[in-house]
Amino acid sequence: MKVLKIDHRAVRTTKLEESRHFYEDLLGLERGHRPEALPTEGYWLYAESQPIIHLVEDPSGIDDGVTPRDDLVGVGGETHVALTVVGARDITERLMAEGVTYWDRLFRDPVMYQVFVEDPNGLLIELIDRNPGDIDGPICKIVDK
Repeated sequence: MKVLKIDHRAVRTTKLEESRHFYEDLLGLERGHRPEALPTEGYWLYAESQPIIHLVEDPSGIDDGVTPRDDLVGVGGETHVALTVVGARDITERLMAEGVTYWDRLFRDPVMYQVFVEDPNGLLIELIDRNPGDIDGPICKIVDK
């Protein structure tokens, strides 16, 4: 056996519609095929033909969240899901418009722009843009070395 890449991340949630809105409307994933025979409600969300997030409703009140943070500064070392993206700067505008807290940083060597945001369940999402081009506007942190 040889592991090649992450296939998808299942997120158990008591906030199914809020979570769907976050991943679909804010992050731009698309709803895709989900077998009707599954015993729970949920959504399978894709980037093109690749499954990325499986949302699974959990009416028992248990979800995958963590204790919400007061701020996201320095969260890179915590457990998270990282997604490779293009146009990461665009998401910051959508997050600001919705009043969603995020934290971003730009590495200059190697060039990498990261945006950290929590989903409605408290799951930390890292969006990585390895070819961000010129970035206008404020960035929380710039890392030169």
